[in-house]
Amino acid sequence: MKRGIVALLALALLTSCGGARTAETRDPNLIVTAWIAGPAGLNPVTSISSSSTMVEHLIYTPLIDLGANMLPRWSTSLARKVDITEGGTRYVVHLRKARWSDGVPLDANDVVFTIRLSINPNIIAGSTSDFTLMRSIRALDPQTVEIRLRSPSPPFLLNALANDTYPLPKHVLGKFSPDSKAEADFVNTDSAYNQNPLVSGPFRIERNVSNAYMVLGRNPNYWGRPSILPEIAFRVYPQQDSLYAAVDAGEVDVTDIPPNLWRVRKRLRGDYRFVNWPWNVTFYLLPNFRDPHIAFIKERAVRQAMMYALNRRFIIDGIMSGQADILNGPLPSFSPYYDPKVVRYGYDPAKARALLEAAGWHLQNGVRIKNGAALRITLTTGGATDAIASNIAELIQENLRAVGIDCTLQNEELQTFFDDLHHSRFQLALRGRILSPYPDDYQSFGSEQTRENGGYNLGYYSNPQIDRLIESARSAKDPATARAALDRYQELAAIDVPAIFLYSNRLGAVVPSDLEGLGLTPLAPAALPMDLQFWHRAGKPIASGAPR
Repeated sequence: MKRGIVALLALALLTSCGGARTAETRDPNLIVTAWIAGPAGLNPVTSISSSSTMVEHLIYTPLIDLGANMLPRWSTSLARKVDITEGGTRYVVHLRKARWSDGVPLDANDVVFTIRLSINPNIIAGSTSDFTLMRSIRALDPQTVEIRLRSPSPPFLLNALANDTYPLPKHVLGKFSPDSKAEADFVNTDSAYNQNPLVSGPFRIERNVSNAYMVLGRNPNYWGRPSILPEIAFRVYPQQDSLYAAVDAGEVDVTDIPPNLWRVRKRLRGDYRFVNWPWNVTFYLLPNFRDPHIAFIKERAVRQAMMYALNRRFIIDGIMSGQADILNGPLPSFSPYYDPKVVRYGYDPAKARALLEAAGWHLQNGVRIKNGAALRITLTTGGATDAIASNIAELIQENLRAVGIDCTLQNEELQTFFDDLHHSRFQLALRGRILSPYPDDYQSFGSEQTRENGGYNLGYYSNPQIDRLIESARSAKDPATARAALDRYQELAAIDVPAIFLYSNRLGAVVPSDLEGLGLTPLAPAALPMDLQFWHRAGKPIASGAPR
């Protein structure tokens, strides 16, 4: 629901996570993890922080849960199945029997209320655009929800119903119509529920001290198998250095390892192991096709030359410490929708120079010139705040200059950078983007999806063939047609280069050597393993009824 807002934090998340374990969290049988800022609220339609999202996934039951393969995991979902009929326009969601922590049944009315509330334009976090495809939604009976779409939409199941859609209790929050401003005003300002919500997931909040720590314990009213560990704690630390000192002292068990510290991870003392997995966040250089000062960026040969000019392997190994994978097109290679036939660009400065020469760009005093115009471009980043972005920008500048493209760096504070990015005040921008589970680049690269039209095509890219393929992939009546269009879109995008693709992120964490059941999912909202209800100590018996 809040993907658009969370996407603004993609760069900051790379360096996230920041006292010592108090008497409340000193139990040696308690797993303690940590972050740099605790959740400000726990209502999924109004909260925006990654720590809030992580806790919400534990205390609420997602309508459709997604596993590490980014596909539905029905065993942990409120929906036990979804029937899609009438040419992909009718969704019938069949619910399990579940209860809220106050004993009231969680039913279809809660689901309808939540989805209608999430698309209320006055709600703080707001929903994804996918819900706007709905023509109607209603409860057929206490365990069944019917949704009708105006037109078929293959992404709807994963990007709307399964993407952070957590049903909320209508009997507590439904003071007014979910579509009304009065209801939005009430929910936006309801601090009592935000801090003490009803729960429906495997955990409940046992203790919560704002900006200090939170302890979660088993929810005795959970409909599914109980969590294996009886309690899990989250501690708040001021910065990464103090968090690492706490890990080294044995006060914290699980924490992230950002790319800039991955090389020094083995300096930590104790019986730890290190886990590493792909994250559904990509980085690329976004050109501004509307800027008249860089009209050359509209030439495909120039964009392809830039792809060959960049030493992306050095970015990954030398700057990211291996915490990334090369991005060959709009989708990362671990996506279940990735097309392996996309063209790959290796580091080949000679080929970049040859492409530019063939396109009429000839070297003069170190810079390539054609018809009196020079290949000069300014790269804008959030590098004044983010050291990794600054280092990457310096390498890109060096690589581009080596093939005759004069590149000037403009490293800004993150807030200034995001403001310039979203108002298209850049020539070339180093952008991070959180991807949706089902690939849908309509808002990012669709010709009509500029900011003026409510989209995120911040670079004003336009290609009618790309438009048709994106639209076909997002509106096909059957999965096979959608997949064929999505494959063709990836192949064409890799050739046409709407953005200079760099890398997809990986996440790294330190965990106790005997801790198992970790959910290494690319959809993790924070740089920590998920599926905390499945965590358990190796060699210790698993309680009856707990998942294995």
